[in-house]
Amino acid sequence: MAIVYVAYDGKWENNAYVDHKLKVLMVSMDKTCLQLQMQIAKSIGIEEEASKIRMLYNANLGTSKGVEIENDSDVEMYLYLVKNEEEYKKCPIIVEIEETTIQYSEDSKDSVVALYVEEEQILTTTLVQKTKKRRFQEVEETETSSSSSSVWESLKREKENMEIITKGTSIEDLKENLSFESKEDLKEVLSMIAIKKKFQYRVPKSDKKRFMARCIDEKCEWYLSVRVYKNTTMYKVCTYKNVHTCSLEFSNPDHRQASSHLISKYIQNMLGDPKVEYKTNQVISDVKRVLGVTVNYQKAWRAMQNARDEVLGPASDSYGLLPSYCHVLKKNNPGSVTKIMKDSQNRFKFLFVAYGVSIEGWKHCRPVIVVDGTFLKAKHGGILFVACAKDGNNGIFPLAFGVGESENNEAWEWFFTSLKEAIGGREELCIVSDRHLSIANAIKKVYPEAHHGICMHHLKENLIKRYMVAGLHDLFFKAARAYRHLEFEKYMSEMSSLNPKIKDYLLEIGPGRWARCLYPRRRYNIQTSNIAESINSAVKEAREQPILKILDELRKTFQNWFLERSKLAASTFYPVTTWAHKEMRDKLEKANCMEVEQLQTNTFNVKYNQKTFFVDLEKRTCTCRQFDLDEIPCSHAIAGIDKLYRNKYEYCSKWYDIMMYKNTYNGSLNPVGDKEDWNIPEDIKQEILLPPIYKPAAGRRKKQRYKSATETFKMSTKCGRCRRTGHNRKTCKFSPAFASLFKEA
Repeated sequence: MAIVYVAYDGKWENNAYVDHKLKVLMVSMDKTCLQLQMQIAKSIGIEEEASKIRMLYNANLGTSKGVEIENDSDVEMYLYLVKNEEEYKKCPIIVEIEETTIQYSEDSKDSVVALYVEEEQILTTTLVQKTKKRRFQEVEETETSSSSSSVWESLKREKENMEIITKGTSIEDLKENLSFESKEDLKEVLSMIAIKKKFQYRVPKSDKKRFMARCIDEKCEWYLSVRVYKNTTMYKVCTYKNVHTCSLEFSNPDHRQASSHLISKYIQNMLGDPKVEYKTNQVISDVKRVLGVTVNYQKAWRAMQNARDEVLGPASDSYGLLPSYCHVLKKNNPGSVTKIMKDSQNRFKFLFVAYGVSIEGWKHCRPVIVVDGTFLKAKHGGILFVACAKDGNNGIFPLAFGVGESENNEAWEWFFTSLKEAIGGREELCIVSDRHLSIANAIKKVYPEAHHGICMHHLKENLIKRYMVAGLHDLFFKAARAYRHLEFEKYMSEMSSLNPKIKDYLLEIGPGRWARCLYPRRRYNIQTSNIAESINSAVKEAREQPILKILDELRKTFQNWFLERSKLAASTFYPVTTWAHKEMRDKLEKANCMEVEQLQTNTFNVKYNQKTFFVDLEKRTCTCRQFDLDEIPCSHAIAGIDKLYRNKYEYCSKWYDIMMYKNTYNGSLNPVGDKEDWNIPEDIKQEILLPPIYKPAAGRRKKQRYKSATETFKMSTKCGRCRRTGHNRKTCKFSPAFASLFKEA
């Protein structure tokens, strides 16, 4: 929009317009000359029918009245100068008004043009009449008469006899004098009629002025002729011979009018929710069932892509909106951090997002970060990077996420650098990930003070893949989860007895990176990267969407988590979180069966199953080491606490305190709203961000990761459309009614 000053009702003195009145208008940048005249006339209160408006603007020439605005190009130039040049900011449009009369010639013909611009209809050259419409409706040659009233009555009768079919309107059949707003609307309606009535047509003639269609059988008499009015996009049915004499040999299930573009119009409602899966094979079966038309896989796949672009917008356009999206996100969520990196050609390279509520909530979580990356399934590919932690209730806490081209050293280093700038450092920080070399290199460079732990699940997969030995799976997990060093050595010896190379392989990796009892820092119960993979799984369906849709689905997921957990924290009346309370309650029965011998005020010998454990409540330690590493009283410590009749909750770590949990989810994550409501600064709006260059691999696009041969597969019957169990996609009774979409079309 541009602010335009309008000067009128003044006089000229020495090429200067003085003693005038002034109006201020908001004018959109795409206004035409005719629309601008209309807006000015309405604002200054003159009758367009009886007046002619002349528009000028003074370019400070000093020798003339100024530059006259006569056409759309002049309007575009003036609005550009007002918008971008400081000296023209307050340069007004000078309006000169001339009274006019309507005259007609006896032996000539005039073109009566009815132009519908937004909410006003302008009838030129011989008539201007206001009416409410939206676009061009009619241009037709009319015999002029001696008076303007006869011209108007002729035009009015013509309009009354015309039936206009708007976009999306369903009709049973065509008839003469039907009008369409565009050729595309005509072809869409005609194709649906052909499909329903089981005939096919060909188009011998189609240009800017006319459209002709005949039956595919050359002997058939069916015929359609449509013409366009001059200078408009309106198409009117002139001739329609609705008689079919075609042979049955031209009737086949592979209908030529059932194009991918047409099918896409009627499956768009199936693609609104990314959690409702609608696959290409389902399109084929639904089109066959509802329309009786057979489409091949390629056509159904193209229809899906077209429909997805219509519903979600082209994937390429999402990248151009990223700067605006990040601006609104930071504005609506104070404290949030977003970063975009692009290459020398303004192509997207990396994105980083950390919400303000996540940055604040991280201060109340245990100092363990889990990172992971997963591939995106959209047109331009890419990798989704995720960093998360665990809250005091042992729930997944989203910390930050990003998008990059691939998992390489540069990408992970940029992600960790952005993460450190956003959340800073923490004492006793531990970062857990799989054994990806780029992650290890980035942590050494960006977080040298942090301890890098390995996900024991990924290490187990690699171990079993190398050494296919029975019983190795259980022994490795027992060694990794052991609290005491003696237990660890026992299980390592048992694995070595299976194959001596197993122990050498694990020692070479470093037991301090995967074995609980040898961690140099506390990892609590976070021994895998499963929580990061759980976030990837939560937005699994959205990973096929454009990048903006992925970001919004992540925001919605995290927003729901924050809301639900803030409610849970408010409804918890224990001094600690419900998870910590349950952990101690499960140990209470065992603690009641133990013999406790008090040594000093805070020290005890606790006997159980012919084993003795030393507990120090002041130092919060136990020789079983559970109290030390998890910072929750073990069963032996609980037995000692009960001996002194003390409060067990007081011996839990501060990370499990209910107030810490409430502070973790104290803030709220706000949406970005509709794009139409965004208020974007001009410099951000003009920022250029192109999609990355992505060369897809040969064959079908990969949507699932390659699974290890050692992974176990659980067979379950779950519907891919409604996500309920007990049935599959083909027998689903809860999916949207596909047939009704065609009936409404």
